[in-house]
Order: sequence, then structure tokens, then C-alpha cells
Amino acid sequence: MVRGNIMGEQQELGALRPGGLLHYDYRTDAAKTEKLPETFRVVQWNIERGIQFERIVQTLRVIRADVLLLQEVDINCRRSDYRNVARDLAEALKMEMYFACEFEELDAVDRAPKNAVGPLSSPATAICGGGDENNGSTSLYKRGRHFHGNAILSAGATLSDPRVIRHTAGIDWETEGWKRREPRHGFRNILRCCIHRSERTHSHIPDLYLYCCHFEVFCGALSRVRQLLDVFRDATSVLNEGRQHISSHSHYSKQQHPAFIIAGDLNTLADGIVRLSLQFDLGRLRLLSFGEKEACWLQRKVLSRRMHHVTRGCCPFSYHYPYYVLTILYESIWNSDFAWRWLYGFSTEEIAALDNRHLCFYDPSDKALSITLDDPAYYGFVFGKLDWLLLSNLTVAPPSLTEEALNALKMSGSITAETASSLSLWRQNMLLPMHGYVTFNEHFEASDHKGLLMHIQQQNSLPQETYPEYGATYTASWVNVGFFTFTRVLPWAVTAFVIYKRWQRCRHV
Repeated sequence: MVRGNIMGEQQELGALRPGGLLHYDYRTDAAKTEKLPETFRVVQWNIERGIQFERIVQTLRVIRADVLLLQEVDINCRRSDYRNVARDLAEALKMEMYFACEFEELDAVDRAPKNAVGPLSSPATAICGGGDENNGSTSLYKRGRHFHGNAILSAGATLSDPRVIRHTAGIDWETEGWKRREPRHGFRNILRCCIHRSERTHSHIPDLYLYCCHFEVFCGALSRVRQLLDVFRDATSVLNEGRQHISSHSHYSKQQHPAFIIAGDLNTLADGIVRLSLQFDLGRLRLLSFGEKEACWLQRKVLSRRMHHVTRGCCPFSYHYPYYVLTILYESIWNSDFAWRWLYGFSTEEIAALDNRHLCFYDPSDKALSITLDDPAYYGFVFGKLDWLLLSNLTVAPPSLTEEALNALKMSGSITAETASSLSLWRQNMLLPMHGYVTFNEHFEASDHKGLLMHIQQQNSLPQETYPEYGATYTASWVNVGFFTFTRVLPWAVTAFVIYKRWQRCRHV
């Protein structure tokens, strides 16, 4: 779409509905001929509506990612200066973009100021009141509709087959929005795009599927697991369709196995004082996951479930072997189909969809120590890993940011001097970052989330071959592991102590 036709854009936005798509392409003619190489840069970032638009653009220009996956992208909302953030980002970065609308934001007098979308929102403003309010464009936008969603952008390779997938779990925003002073029409969804092999530097590289997600924050962790299963089901259907197509022509080989990236703000925040808040419907996991961060729980209970069939085993003569056996025994009981059915209320179909062995999705980060959100409104009590980059049939590559880029990010305050020094060392020695990705916006000045930059390599392989040899990282924090172990052992120890005391009394009677 060419910018400048305000009325034409208003007509396009007038036809937009939740679940609808917008497409912008501001790539240069030269960029449209570029192909995505085997090793490429991907950014995952919740940009907080695009409120700090100039900072966001400045940061992303320096990073020069090949693919961006962004959440909380506003169109025509007062909180983001009535910008079409989607279009303006694509234009400023000279990239192709698909925007998936999640919600039409409704202007209302009871909206909180931070969520203001139009002139009625608190504090109320005039629709047309002189100055730059009468410049035509702003006046039209203020009278128009207001949208919010997610976006996928590509710097060179053409994005194909865009699809919006509606989540099967969450909350009903049609009714809950008014209760939470954030009225809106719509629903949470997933944006999926594909970069076909024809857009790669080597045509033998399989298709790459990109999923951009923003999971519901007000529902419980189990609902977020169900939202993740929506992605798993779609990825599985892509695999099955590919196998059926190949089998009708020739034998299926690993050269035809596509790769997947799930990027998003998964809102895995159920920990600490959040567990005590009635604002978040945590359900039965309010107690069942006590002692463990939600990101760690998701890794242990979902992503690592039965993955010992894929990872490397343990020698029976190793001192690690008893721990290895106990881990498998523990999982066979507390992470079994029976546990998921009766403890967590999952159906037989949902339990089957939990199986990650054929997709082998993994996030390389430490689930307790990688902090992507630290809300200052709660004085350091609400923080954790909310943002994820889950890979399938892909591996992490060492960072390749130039010294010029590192200095620019450091000067803008997006990364600290310590991070810049570490990145320079990793690049020189071809080492992987501690969490697999580089975090930026470390002072939360451009958004309330840190951004994730990952260098990714795709080759002809199978997911089982690219999955970490000893499994994806849970956490290296002995504090978190120790507290989790303590909370699991304590109930059994108390029960054993009570039984022992009663037995002693019976003996003396």
C-alpha cells in the first residue's frame, strides 16, 4: 500500500475486523530480490503499543534483523499518538509487513489513561480543537476506528501464505473488557507466515514457518498451555500435509522437513505476588505450581515432556545415572497422561497434542535467569521470562553484530556497556550468548519488555538432530532448583513425620 492516500487508508481500516489482515510493503526494488541466507537474524519484541515509536525505530534500524516478530502493535490509538504503527514501522524500516488484528479497541469514558484510544478515553479531549488537531489526517484518525494486533516483518525475503489462527482458550474480551476498563471487540490469535525455499539463498533449504503469538495474561497457565497447543496443532498439520505431498511423489526425506519459529510474549508470569492476585485467573495452578516460576513449569511439564526419548541417555556406570533414573520415574508418574487428565483437566486430544517429540520445539534460554519483563509499578516483585523464541529444526548461531552497531546500541541506552563487551567477546570467539539470544532495551525505555535478538542457522536436518543433545535448559540457578525441591519434598516430609508420631503413640498405648 502506498502512503499518502488518507481516505484510501481509512476505507481499508474501515473494512478491517478482528482476525483480519493488513499488508504493507515498503521494501526497495533491490531488497525484493534479496534471499534469506542459511544464517539469519530474528527479533522478538513486545513493543508496548508503539508508544515510544522513535526509540523503537532507532533500535531496530541498528540491529538490522532479517525478520521481526512484534506484539502490541497499535493502529489509530491515542496512547500511541494516533499513529498507524504497523504502516509507519514498515515504512521507516523499509520492510514488508503482515499485520493481524486481534482487537478493535472501543473508546469509552471509563478507560484508564494508559489505555486511552480516542477522545472519550480518560482524560477526555476534544475531537477537533485547533492547532495540529485540524490538520486533516489527525482529525480523520480520531474519528476513525482503533485497532491492536501483532505483526511479522521481513527485510528481504517475501512473506507468503499469511494466516490468522484463532485461539481456542483464554477469556471472552467481549464481556471481560468492560469489567477491566478496557472494552474491545475481538479475540487472541496467532499470525503465521511462511518464507518459501524459493526465497532462500539455497533452494534446497526447506520452508520456514513463522508464528507470532501474544498469549492471554488474565487467564491461567493451563489456558496458556492450550494456546500453545493451537500452534503445535497447526505445525503438526503442516508436517502432515508436507509428508502426504512428498509421499505421493517420492520418499519423504529430511530435505523436505520444514523449520518453525514460535515467537511471542507468552505471558508466563505466574510467580511471586502474581500468584496471590485475584486479577489473574490462575485456577488450580495457583497452588499446584507453587515454588516454581511459570516459565520453568512450562519447560518442565510441557516442552520437556517425554523428551528423554530424543535426548542423549546416561551411562549406567555414571554417578549421574541415579538422578537420571529418578527423573524418568518422577515424570512417568507426575507428568503422565493420567496426571494431565485428572490434575489439570486436559482431554485425550489435548494430551496427544502435548507431544513435542516430532516437532522438538525448544527455547535455549535459562527459564529462571532470563528476565524479559521487570514491572517497576510493582517495585521489583513482578518479573520473569515472558518472551520466548521457540525453535524447531533450527540451531542457534553466534552473534554477528558489528562494533559500530554495538556502540550505537550502547550509546542509545538499549544495551549496557557490560552487555556490549560480552557481545564483542562472543563474536570474536564465535561463542553462543548465555541464553542463546541477545537482549536489548535493557532499561525498558522503549517498551516494558526487553527485545530478543537471535542469530539462527537452518540446514538440511531433522528436528531430532537439531534439538539440544542433553535437552533444553531448565535453569542453572541453584536457588530456584533448591526452592522447587524444598516445596516438593516438604509435604512428603511432614506427612511422614505425622505418620511416625502416630505410630509412636500407638506403640505406647
